[in-house]
Amino acid sequence: MVTPLLQDLGKSIFNILESSIEKKQENQASESGVFLFFSFDLVNSTSFKAEHPSLWSSVFTCFYGQVLENLGIENYKTPNDADDAVCVRKLWKLIGDEVLVYVQIKELGQLYTQITSAAKALDKLMANIAETVQKDAQEGICCAEHCQDVGKVITSSLGIKAAAWLAECYRGADAKASNIIYCPVTTTFSDKRIDFLGKEIDEGFRISKYAVKNKIIISPLLAWLIWKKAKEDEDEAKIVRANFKITAFAAMKGVWRNRKVPLVMFHQSFEHFMDVLEYDELDLDIYSNVKEAGVENFFKDKRFEIDRIDRILENVHKKGEAEKLYKKLKNTSDIEIVPNNIDRKQEFHIACLIFDKDNRILIHEDADRGYEFGCIKRTYGLGMRNWKSICEEGYKDKYNIKIKVEEYPVPVATYYYEKSNACGLIVMADFDGECEEIDERNDWNFYEFEEIQKSTQKSVDNFEENINMAMRLRKWTVEKHDGI
Repeated sequence: MVTPLLQDLGKSIFNILESSIEKKQENQASESGVFLFFSFDLVNSTSFKAEHPSLWSSVFTCFYGQVLENLGIENYKTPNDADDAVCVRKLWKLIGDEVLVYVQIKELGQLYTQITSAAKALDKLMANIAETVQKDAQEGICCAEHCQDVGKVITSSLGIKAAAWLAECYRGADAKASNIIYCPVTTTFSDKRIDFLGKEIDEGFRISKYAVKNKIIISPLLAWLIWKKAKEDEDEAKIVRANFKITAFAAMKGVWRNRKVPLVMFHQSFEHFMDVLEYDELDLDIYSNVKEAGVENFFKDKRFEIDRIDRILENVHKKGEAEKLYKKLKNTSDIEIVPNNIDRKQEFHIACLIFDKDNRILIHEDADRGYEFGCIKRTYGLGMRNWKSICEEGYKDKYNIKIKVEEYPVPVATYYYEKSNACGLIVMADFDGECEEIDERNDWNFYEFEEIQKSTQKSVDNFEENINMAMRLRKWTVEKHDGI
């Protein structure tokens, strides 16, 4: 527990840092641009309607509301929604049991953030729907058809599948445009609608047909752009290679002149993929590469790594188009608005020094740098939100590790990462997951302080010194708390 004195110290320091970093930007969507599209679709909805005629309408209504709320769609956003203000998701349209969402992309870094954020929302959507409808049934708001456990009926019958793709769209008719933005004439301004039409839009819908429940499938162009951006930083490149895999190659009518299209899946733990697959899912087309290689070997097979898309785009003569789009989004990043006292884009790192309840320290073992604490990378000029959410959500998204951080965490040390010209801050955090989850991994491990002192393993600069400082701060905090 942090004492009021130490908490005030952390608050003062972070207020100073926050005021110098945070820069709110206005959302000024241009008439034409690059758009990211999401499709969220209920699985087995047709049979559910037939089997539960008195229940399905409540489930569908809740499905719409939960998607819009959890994705932070414009007009449904809560003050704590995660994505920065320059990248607002909007509702495109509802088609039966499918919700279509779009967001205008201003710079390359927003692509990975959008995918991870959507995946996080997808993880809890079905459970939220089941819980909400179950509660409504108990209160008599909806008809439960005398089911003992409405929530179990919903989760055992339904799922949600998601897909994401990218397209550059232009306003109005344009003979040279592959995709256009169309606004039908309406009688009132408030009734204004928007639609997207074109080649890449159609391709995205075809790809979305291969989506499966509880997973996100993304188009090869979107995957390539994320991979290309990640190559600029070795840490990001490792994460992207681990989290995106080609799970199938599929020929689709009218797409790539009927050549097979690589279908990419986002998942944060492919080495434990068997744990999340249902018994009969490997028979689905989207998992053909997984079935061929075997679940245990799939994540190690280089044939299915995201890097391969680079060569595939060359084979189908689409590399040139992809490079043009990459340069366009990269140029937008280069002219990003930043605070007046910063003359160029610069990273800011936050590393969390994590303790478990037994005072052991959670250490990341990097193949190149050795022992380290991991870190989250932010950029000056992008909405910072608050330190607690940055740390907790950042470590969950990047490393799939749950931690607890104070609203104003205690700074342990600062550092400078010369390779990317980044200033960094190390803060203390508490482990909030199950130790068994860490024991099954080979990249993170718990260590006693004495073990670290005796270790000869390579580590980042000032590694042991920073742990010593954290131990002193932690001990001082406990002593002060006991004395109050």
